[in-house]
Amino acid sequence: MRPKPPECIAMLKQADVVSQREATTQRDSAVSVFPLPLTPFEYYYLLEDRCDYPAVFEIHLECRGRLNRAAFAKAYHLAHARHPLLSARLEKAANGWPQWVAGERPPIRWKADAPPPREMFDGVPVSPRLAVSVNESGERSRIIFNFHHVAVDGMGGFMFITDLMVAYAHYSGGEPGDPSLRTLMPALLRDRNEHTLFRRGFSLSDLPGLARVSVPLLLQRVARVEARGAQASDDTVSGRVAAEPCKFLIHTLDADETAELSSVAQSQEVRLHELLLRDYFLTLAEWNRETSQRRLPIRVLVPVNLRRREHLRMPAANIFGYTFLARRIADCADPRALLASIGQEMTSIKSTRRAQYYEAGLRLSCIWPRMLRKSLERKNPFATAVFTNLNGGFDRVPLPWGDGGRVVGDIVVENGYGAGPIRPDTRLSLAVHNYADRLSLCLRYDEHVFAADEPQAFLQAYLDQLRMTRAARA
Repeated sequence: MRPKPPECIAMLKQADVVSQREATTQRDSAVSVFPLPLTPFEYYYLLEDRCDYPAVFEIHLECRGRLNRAAFAKAYHLAHARHPLLSARLEKAANGWPQWVAGERPPIRWKADAPPPREMFDGVPVSPRLAVSVNESGERSRIIFNFHHVAVDGMGGFMFITDLMVAYAHYSGGEPGDPSLRTLMPALLRDRNEHTLFRRGFSLSDLPGLARVSVPLLLQRVARVEARGAQASDDTVSGRVAAEPCKFLIHTLDADETAELSSVAQSQEVRLHELLLRDYFLTLAEWNRETSQRRLPIRVLVPVNLRRREHLRMPAANIFGYTFLARRIADCADPRALLASIGQEMTSIKSTRRAQYYEAGLRLSCIWPRMLRKSLERKNPFATAVFTNLNGGFDRVPLPWGDGGRVVGDIVVENGYGAGPIRPDTRLSLAVHNYADRLSLCLRYDEHVFAADEPQAFLQAYLDQLRMTRAARA
């Protein structure tokens, strides 16, 4: 059995804490860190943000109990002060390059039934850095976080949520004084691009690795996930998009089902998310056999967390890269061999930090921004679908488990899940997350392509594949 990935969780637990008095100093230093030029990844997501395809990572918390609004607002204020990019705004620097400058935190949206309003930058509407909505029904609450990928990645979003939950537990519980939170150093945001190859200097020896990543992306055609029936009509889609641009489906396996899948993964000497990725490939291959005459390869985009020890005190930001796994339809004929190949490739990706090369390519492309914009307008997709492993996000919350979830002051967070953005022709994004020993599967889909029942049919096909995987062990 290979060791578990990112030691970040253990290191975060060892980080010391700081009182809110010290956090006030952090707020002041957060303002002084601006302006900050956009990194290549941030610029990429600025270009990717569209009204009908917002570059937003959405996270939901399902809670038992009604929020204490005053305590929540106070905790929200404190968490925002610790993560300045989530309240920053965009403007152009004198050289024309976008940069972050200090801004105002957006308000909490209570009982929101529409998307958050978009902001204007350079004459183009863009998603806000963060929008938080709270919907309450009886004794239940749902907290919805929309994090713009131009500012933070999913793990950065979890950092904000962790601070918010810890502060809320403190304030709602009537504890004296201020909550204790781990130390963050806003000045480190100046180094948020230093996890890349350019930290040590890009050299000729890096060209083969860059070519292995970039050439297939630019030249190799890959499959799309096709609709089984007629595509959704423009009239139907426009009505849905006006209310909610990208929807997702959620299914949570019970503890026994989750344990069975974990046991299968252990018996095959792979990680659970590698087993889930294998079954995702199998489902995509089978779906396209039934819907498409083409036999193009399937390429899945997998975000990779690139945080290291030096990032533990950095506020929320984008510290991740992309890697791509491609398989022919024929490769999916032998599930056992497919699983072994995925396990080996994921191990190689981690050891070689291959995900850095995508960002390196973006950085080189930013020398000619028009070239990057043109590459994003092409018809051939970079990836067939997206697979995101969110495990570890909520493990960092230093609050007790009990009564079916995390006890956060006067509420219990029973489940948490989310999904990343999709883009034109990359029509599905699956995120997996283990919370309270139950595995949640969150499928985001393109409403412009699929009829109303098709995303549910795909998710059911994936659940059927997972059921066969569990049955094969038995």
